[in-house]
Amino acid sequence: MNTVPAFLLQFAPRYPSIGMALGRTRTFFLVFLILVGAVAILPYAGFIWPVLDSLKHFTLAPSPAPTCTDVRVTTEQLPHALLGSPTARFRDNIRNDSSYITSWSSAGYSNQFMSYVNMIYLGTITNRIPIIPPFAPSHHIPRSAGIVPFGDIFDLDYMRKELRAPVLEWRDVKELPLRSSKEPYSTREVEDIGCWTTTKDSQNTGTQSETVVQHLGLDVSYTKIPLFTRFPSSKPDEIHVVFPQVAAVIYPEDPLVEPDKLKNLQPSPKGHQRTPDAHLSCFDSLYYATSGAKDWEWQKSWSPAWQNIGRYLPFTQTLKQLGRAYISRAFQFSGSLDNLPPFIAVHIRRGDFIDFIGRCPLVNGMRTNCFTPLSVYAKHVDVIKGKWVTKSNLTISNVIVMSDEQSPAFWDDVQNHGWSFINHTREETVENFGEWFPPIIDTVIQSFAVGLIGTKGSTFSLVGERRVKDWNGGFTSEVDIGTSQ
Repeated sequence: MNTVPAFLLQFAPRYPSIGMALGRTRTFFLVFLILVGAVAILPYAGFIWPVLDSLKHFTLAPSPAPTCTDVRVTTEQLPHALLGSPTARFRDNIRNDSSYITSWSSAGYSNQFMSYVNMIYLGTITNRIPIIPPFAPSHHIPRSAGIVPFGDIFDLDYMRKELRAPVLEWRDVKELPLRSSKEPYSTREVEDIGCWTTTKDSQNTGTQSETVVQHLGLDVSYTKIPLFTRFPSSKPDEIHVVFPQVAAVIYPEDPLVEPDKLKNLQPSPKGHQRTPDAHLSCFDSLYYATSGAKDWEWQKSWSPAWQNIGRYLPFTQTLKQLGRAYISRAFQFSGSLDNLPPFIAVHIRRGDFIDFIGRCPLVNGMRTNCFTPLSVYAKHVDVIKGKWVTKSNLTISNVIVMSDEQSPAFWDDVQNHGWSFINHTREETVENFGEWFPPIIDTVIQSFAVGLIGTKGSTFSLVGERRVKDWNGGFTSEVDIGTSQ
């Protein structure tokens, strides 16, 4: 898979095959040994000449160089992770000789993505098969938006091959309402299950993720994750949990705790008080999970969840082509969609971030007295342009802006800077694809950029920065909202 834009391929280094080099080395070494041996046995030539004569047709050939296909597996070669096709009840489809893990999330699109990546990572270190839920409405997305399966956005086959392990979606396991269903939160079979809650210790309820749980047809009771799994800090109510400690709680063999001996925190809506399931380990949220080195570690390039899982989740080919089409129209580009010009993306989050800087009055239709002016973003754009000139003598003239700002004056200012933007109203994105797709398409567009200026504190910007850096070798920076930095 090529996740790097076509225009960057010209800068890709070309290294000789290490395998071929090793093959030639072995050949020369064998020839050397034969010559040394011939000299050593010369006095005995009369005895062994017949043997040597028999080797006169022997030739040496270099060892074949290993290829990428030597270590890759196809989806068909993956172990059978289920008993068969989706069933009315998930328990009728999961195997007794396998262990599984799942979670849900009550958050916006980017936070749900991060939470599910954390869940998949936890599955890899606990020998459990991940089962990924769909994206379901919560923050920023209305209930009317319905659900969007994870695999409709991300190329799961690519990740399975990279991990060399099965990764499932809930729609693989259980019969669920389709994405197009008018009643996505009404599933025929509702099953009891006990799960873990990672909410802070003083909180007496689990995270309520009603839409996704209702879609999956689950009636969930919660038990608090043990206190020793918390990130060590001086905070009296730490919200982060640590991957290795959580793994020790749910590992299929020799777990450190016996869930049956723990007190149930919150009964299910229908009243059962099941303790956490051992066969399918489930969590209300894993958004606040960390390796233990630092809290909020998605902010760091070395984040284990990102480096081991997230970076191997490219968008589907369908979405990438859709994103290219949006970029092409924004730039009024008449060339091939596979040959788009390099560009810098700017994500300016305002909306709910107004709470971070206090009251912000409107002046001529713009919140100019509160939010960072576009001139500051322009300085960041120029810095990234300069880095590309220094790195590859690449001149970048295209900039595309994404923002939740509604003021027409703001967008006029964007155009006055000579920048482009995606007009989802004019594109009729919601009408054509649904309420989820304005932010989804924006993230796809970000992933093609060679530079990204984001909004500090926005996970939408943060995940985009990870993709631009690790997929495209690009440069990123952040603007602290409400300041001149």
